[in-house]
Amino acid sequence: MLGYAVIDVETTGFHANGTDRVVEVAVVQVDPGGAVEEEWHTLLNPHRDMGPQHIHRIRAAEAAAAPTFDQIMGHLVDRLAGRVLVAHNLPFDVRFIDAEFRRAGVRAPVVEAPGLCTMELSDQYLFADGRSLTACAQAAGISHVDAHMALADAHTAAALLRHCLRCAEPGAAWTSFYRRAASAPWLGVIPAHRTAREAHRRPVAHRTPPHQIDAASTRAVRLPLGSSIVLTGQMRYSREEYVEMAERAGFRVAERVTKKVDAVVAADPDSLSGKARRARQYGIPVISEESFGALLSQPLPT
Repeated sequence: MLGYAVIDVETTGFHANGTDRVVEVAVVQVDPGGAVEEEWHTLLNPHRDMGPQHIHRIRAAEAAAAPTFDQIMGHLVDRLAGRVLVAHNLPFDVRFIDAEFRRAGVRAPVVEAPGLCTMELSDQYLFADGRSLTACAQAAGISHVDAHMALADAHTAAALLRHCLRCAEPGAAWTSFYRRAASAPWLGVIPAHRTAREAHRRPVAHRTPPHQIDAASTRAVRLPLGSSIVLTGQMRYSREEYVEMAERAGFRVAERVTKKVDAVVAADPDSLSGKARRARQYGIPVISEESFGALLSQPLPT
């Protein structure tokens, strides 16, 4: 009886079977009584733009230096096998982890494995104002700091699980889940030669905590009126709003990157998007939306 594996993922969006990817994954192992045994987490390189960075706050430069999913999946299997999977909104996390395994050509029993959703358990054992992790944690008297950081969210979900275990009636500790977890076909999911190869790679990469990131992200940029720009990434304003602001300030907005483009404006200047990569190939500067915002207020004359 191994207990639980509380998981959390940060992603580039909501479409697990589309183009969205996992950019951070965390697992907190919990014993049958609810006590934390071990934690593990890593950033992942999605080989695409980072999606809503204003939410997950993962920088593209950190993701670019991180391992890909196929390089860490053996470590992940070791932490999930034989345990009951737990997450806040479990179907979301399971869909994304399953999609990453399938992209790597591996059939893992993630969807079929027994699991508990702390969002659903909270409906039964809490009277929260909402179903979000923060709302449920507040109702249970649990401190939830660093929201949308995978390890912090996994620890909060683990604390919610512990709260629900204590609230459950004696004998209702979901013992049937343990039997099903023990029989889930995890053995041999990752071939031995692939697991051995992983052992020689850097297995994890951690993000810089938000409070340690330099807030001065605006880089000095000079662009004259009439310059052509391309937008990339999910920024604070919509594309339509940025186009309107740029054209009002005297800039031209192009759809794709060519050698005639003067700059690419990105949610993250280290963006991994195709537009940003093409701009670097052409020697075109990639600037942050903060830098571009400064230009909108004081554009240079032609």
